[in-house]
Amino acid sequence: MKRLNIIQFLPYFPPHKGGLETHAKQFGEKYRENNFGDVINIITDFDQKDKISKENQITFEGKSIGYIEKGVENLIVPSFEIISNFPMYKIWSKEYKLIKQYLKTKKTDIVITRTRFFLTSLIGGLFARKNNLKWCHIEHGSDYVKLNSKFKSFIAKIYDKIIGKWIFKKADKLVGVSNACKDFVQKEFINKKVEVIYRGMQFDLKSNEKVENLKESYPGKIIVGFIGRLYKWKNIDTLIKAYYDLDENIKDKIQIVVVGEGEDFERLNKIDTENKLQGELQSKRKHPGVYFTGGKSFQEAINLQKQFDIHFHTSSPGGGLATTLLQAMNLGCFIVSTPYEGAKEVVEDNKNGILLKNDSLKELKKGLIAGINSLDKKENYSRENKKIIETKFNWNENIKKYYNLFNR
Repeated sequence: MKRLNIIQFLPYFPPHKGGLETHAKQFGEKYRENNFGDVINIITDFDQKDKISKENQITFEGKSIGYIEKGVENLIVPSFEIISNFPMYKIWSKEYKLIKQYLKTKKTDIVITRTRFFLTSLIGGLFARKNNLKWCHIEHGSDYVKLNSKFKSFIAKIYDKIIGKWIFKKADKLVGVSNACKDFVQKEFINKKVEVIYRGMQFDLKSNEKVENLKESYPGKIIVGFIGRLYKWKNIDTLIKAYYDLDENIKDKIQIVVVGEGEDFERLNKIDTENKLQGELQSKRKHPGVYFTGGKSFQEAINLQKQFDIHFHTSSPGGGLATTLLQAMNLGCFIVSTPYEGAKEVVEDNKNGILLKNDSLKELKKGLIAGINSLDKKENYSRENKKIIETKFNWNENIKKYYNLFNR
């Protein structure tokens, strides 16, 4: 079997939280485990401070440039965010120049970039072209970027049409992490073949890491949970408004729990507070409000998610295939979901969950009511969801699909 060595240019990397991050990390580990070749990750320095030790560090010309984890090399580039969630390597830094020198000592066959909107994809693509390497771009997005103003979103779309289109045009192979990504690329950018290869699922369901017992904190309540980074396009504000729009007798049965952190936190907190005060004035009753847990580690978040009676996938169009939705399916949560972020590829209405028509207030409110009234189906839906995860999202099978693609 021919070994094919890979360099991945990545915007973020665990413990930074996100589906792209875990996909890239687990991809590298599984690729190497299967002896398909070596993997080097070029990563930004966000949340990487504590990852280097004397035992695992990589040194070159007397300088520490990264660390090895599970046989994969992670080379750390000093970086900054131009705006929130838009990272950039400091390509002028001594550290980056040293890393480029180090890469010249390595035999590389393929460069991988992820999500066309990140500048790391542009840098990785230019590196591939300059060094005459094959370039595979993996797309995790299924819509244009939506920022907190129409003007910023307009500028982002122009950027996308120039830089994003160049990436799709110049990459040797395009892969979508879902059919939603494939359709977006082919409809909005370029009529070119896009392979669809799903990720694998890999996390510890039996961790002993202690977290709050939600059933003890909210006795007698149905826990309706969201988990993920708090972006505008995750549409959590609509879930909050839908909750407060419920009749009092239904609202009393529910506790909304939001696990995560992000730039939308303050806005969401304000929406919750305003709706809570208005509801209390109208009903003259106290409301518990939405419980925001704040940022949690990957395993803490999973241990909270295990306790959800209903996992509500609230997203608007944008992402590829939400890892947190797949986690919820594997954990046995009852699923209520908008069709976006690849959800309609894994959730079939009234077969393994409730699939809404869109991300509107009306639909999310309908989803809350339907979820509460359908919890008797939770066990049957859970069995269906586990079958889907086992067949479609097996890392060992899906990593072979990547290798076969590269080998062609």
